[in-house]
Amino acid sequence: MALSSEQVKWLKKIKSNYENAQKVPAELLTDEFYLAAVQQDGRALASVPEALKTEAVCLAAVQQDGRALASVPEALMTETLCIEAMKKSHFSYSTGPGHMGMSTSHPLQYVPDALKTEAVCLVAVQKNGGALAFVPDAVKTEAVCLAAVEQNGDYLQYIPDAAKTEALCIEAMKHSIYSGRSYMGQTLYSKHALQYVPEALKTEAVCLAAVQQDRYAFEFVPEALKTEAFCLAAMIRNYGAHEHIPEGLKASVDAAFKNAFATEALCLAAVRQNGMALQYVPDALKTEAVCLAAVQENNNAQLYVPAALWAKVRAAMNGTAISSGSGGSGYGVDLI
Repeated sequence: MALSSEQVKWLKKIKSNYENAQKVPAELLTDEFYLAAVQQDGRALASVPEALKTEAVCLAAVQQDGRALASVPEALMTETLCIEAMKKSHFSYSTGPGHMGMSTSHPLQYVPDALKTEAVCLVAVQKNGGALAFVPDAVKTEAVCLAAVEQNGDYLQYIPDAAKTEALCIEAMKHSIYSGRSYMGQTLYSKHALQYVPEALKTEAVCLAAVQQDRYAFEFVPEALKTEAFCLAAMIRNYGAHEHIPEGLKASVDAAFKNAFATEALCLAAVRQNGMALQYVPDALKTEAVCLAAVQENNNAQLYVPAALWAKVRAAMNGTAISSGSGGSGYGVDLI
């Protein structure tokens, strides 16, 4: 049955503000109107009488806005309907100090525990990693957790320590950025995903991945790890780490850093760790092999390839997978 012109007017009001669904005159409230209303804004489902919340109406609602799941009768919830809701999920976030970007509400919280399957939860975290906060610990599988931390390393805080592995923590470090605030010389708060790594997993590999992404992560590296060898490796991956090296080690680390680019073999080892380290390679040692290895590790390293080697490096790169790099030293460009 076609909708009347008056019903169409109200649908436009609902699209503008779903709460207008509560003000629709009773004589306009038909099955067809309710279906059309939730197609304008799924949250209008809250105004649909329970007896008229059919499977079709509820599905249409969550396909328009996953938050409509809050108004779906539990008897009508199925894994398929919940997955559809997760595809259209929306978040609200906390904005307090030290909590920027952390989720405070998500449609997953309206899914009955029995339906919080890996399939449902995986779709939820793939849409927004913060949904991991509402995933039961028993369902926090490697795939679900990885999908979350690949978006934001801070979501590591929602993973039980028993489920954390070195590989998962390294991936989280690649997607984590330090946040902090100071006032009048006093640190009000500082935060980095490395805080959520268990002490037993704060290995050299995990900490180097953190520092490569963000030099300020150095603050959270265990003191016992801050050796000359570690500090040198950190500088090669992210030169900005230099300012965070303990004063007593700076002189020896500076000397070691200079020696790290003393031969072609050493330069090759350095750029394989961080392609952007090509900028510290002496011109005389910027061979085709060194430049190619640097660009293969980080495409942005092309900025430091000598003009005379451009053609050869380009030719060698044809058919070779190019990495955008994993560190915070990139420039966000795509030259090849």
